[in-house]
Parts: sequence; C-alpha cells; structure tokens
Amino acid sequence: MTSEEDIHDGLSRVIAQLNAAVTTTSLYSPTHPQVAQYIEKAYGLLQDLLRIKPEITILLIGDDLVVDNRPFAGGSAFVANFVRIMRKKSFERLSFLPGMTKAELEGLIRDMAASDAVSVRSSSGVKLGKVELRIKKLDEQRAGGGAAATGSEASPEIVEQLLALTATELDELKALYFTAKKHQKIDVRGVDDMVKGFIKGFRQEINPLSLLASLKSVNEYTFTHVTNVCILTMSQAENLGFTGDHLHAVGIAALLHDIGKIFIPDEILSKHGVLTPEERRIIETHPVKGGRYLMGIDGIPKLAILSALEHHQKFDGSGYPSIKGGWTPNVTSQMITVADVFDAMRSRRSYQEPIPQEKIEEVLVKGSGKSFNPLLVDRFLKMIRR
Repeated sequence: MTSEEDIHDGLSRVIAQLNAAVTTTSLYSPTHPQVAQYIEKAYGLLQDLLRIKPEITILLIGDDLVVDNRPFAGGSAFVANFVRIMRKKSFERLSFLPGMTKAELEGLIRDMAASDAVSVRSSSGVKLGKVELRIKKLDEQRAGGGAAATGSEASPEIVEQLLALTATELDELKALYFTAKKHQKIDVRGVDDMVKGFIKGFRQEINPLSLLASLKSVNEYTFTHVTNVCILTMSQAENLGFTGDHLHAVGIAALLHDIGKIFIPDEILSKHGVLTPEERRIIETHPVKGGRYLMGIDGIPKLAILSALEHHQKFDGSGYPSIKGGWTPNVTSQMITVADVFDAMRSRRSYQEPIPQEKIEEVLVKGSGKSFNPLLVDRFLKMIRR
C-alpha cells in the first residue's frame, strides 16, 4: 500500500473487522473464536498501515467517519454501525499509534461492546477523545477571517492538530487524576505521551490562547484548568528557548502540578462563597500532598515534584507552603504560577464569573516583582497578545 486511496481502502477494511468483532462480542462473548479472527485481521491491517503513516486517526464528524479529510462512502452498514457505537460510547476520535499491541486492540473491542456504561479507555497505542472542541474553534477562526483572527500565522491544519491533542489530553487527564484519587500509582507513560504530542505539534507563532480547552461542566474544572496551564506553561518555556528533555520535563510538571487537589474534599473545592479559615488551611495542604504523592511514582522528573510543591509560592518568597531560608521557586514553578493565575481568572467557577483579559493583565503587571517574576510576566503578555 502506497497511495492515499490504498490507505483509505485499508482502513475501511479495518473498520469492517472492528465492527464485526464488536458485534460478535456483544452477541456472544469476548472469547468467541470468531472475535479473535476479526481482531487478528484488523491488527494485521493496522500494522501495515502504521508502517506507512506514523498515526492512523478516525474522526466522527456529524454522521460521517473521516480520515485525512475524506469521509468514508455512505450507505455501508458496517460504517453506520461503527458510527452508532462511537456515539453510544461518547468518543469522536480514535487514533492508532506505533507500538500498539494486540492486547490493546482487544481491550478496545471489549470496551466498545460492553452493554453497561463502561467508557472506552485510552492506552499508549490506542487514543480516544472528542473533536467538538476543535470544530467549534476552527469555525470561530474562519468566521473571523482565518488564522489571523486568533493571532496565529500557522495554517488551520496545524491549529486543528493541536486542538485535537487538547481534546484528547482532557479525556486522558481525567483518567489519570481519578487513578490518583484512588491512591493508586499513575502510569508515567501516559503523561509522557501527552507531553510528547504537544511538543511535536507546538509552533512558536501560534497564540496559545487559541488552543485552550473550554469548560464543559463545573465538575471538569480541575482537568480543564490543568490542561490549559500545561499549554500556557509549555508555550512560555518554548518562548524562552526550552527544548528537548527540558521542555518535556516542563510539560510533565505542568500537567501534574495540581495533583494534590485530588486529595482535597470536593465540597471544599466546589464551595460557593468564602472559605472558612479551616477550609482554607485544608486547601493550602494540596501542594505538599501533591509533592508527597509524586515522590512515590517511579519515573517522575524531580522538576514535577518541585513544581507541585512550589506553584503557590510567590516570587518574593510569600505564599504557601511556607519555606524558611529565603527559598526562591524554580523558574518552571514561576511559569506555572503565571499560567495558573491567568487561566483561573479567565474561567467561570462556582464562585466567580470570568474576568476580562485586560483586567487579568492588570493583575499580572501589578503583581510583578511581588507575586510574579517580572521577566516572565513581560514575556507572557507579549506571547498572548501576538
């Protein structure tokens, strides 16, 4: 297979095999011998495709399955059924990556065939997510006159790819944080994959504000906020010249900086109105709780532990937790602090309406030299105004 037509035809056969595997599993069981045959065929076809393309992605847009901007021919029963399954399981983006194992494909089939409310889970080789966020943002961009409307000189295709990463990351971040909430150890490989995806797609000429995730419900604030802080922090780091392993470590630190909030009661995190002194004390324990949790995870960069501990410390040494001896937060923690405050103020919360950007910029400027590193504030404001 070499042409786009051949790739499209090959993926059509993959969908047919996956659809047959899901249907047979639903009617009989995952151990039915016919299921294994369908999975074997689908796996073989996907391995052939992944030798040609580094990633195979299927999108559900409206009633169409789309690959490389081309919809599959309508009228096919297996395509129509696959659309119904994706809708039922609430995912609109399905990506197959190099290194995908047959076990991961089997897990995908089991989740898609489950009759209960079990969601379809991502893995290192099979990624799932939404595309509605991306479509909405691109429509706004085009209505405003193309890429220039968002302050970006990049092509719509690049912006589209990054927004797809944002949507996928949001879904995967939920699973990661819920794992932590059960006091189980997270899989560092999942965090690595998210950060690598952003590094691969980042372009300095793209205004990061065009990529920020939108809050869909109050319960999603933590995940949406962390995703946005990661985007804004990595954009700052790249703007300052961070590359390679250093940029990768910054991304992991930003994704995990708020992990300690998982250990704070929900009724305090989502409380309307002013917190009591005791509730404030509990909230202020989350940096230490987050740092302590990450210390027990193999493969976590030390920078992530440090940033979890320091992201509420101010440039002048105040903030929390209080550390004696003239402690100065790491520059990554300082970047996260700027991104953290900016996104928190622009977001609708249970106790706060969104604050206009010009007012947020005033807060950052006023806090320069006290709460925030003046150099970082200056570079950040230039970055989001371009």
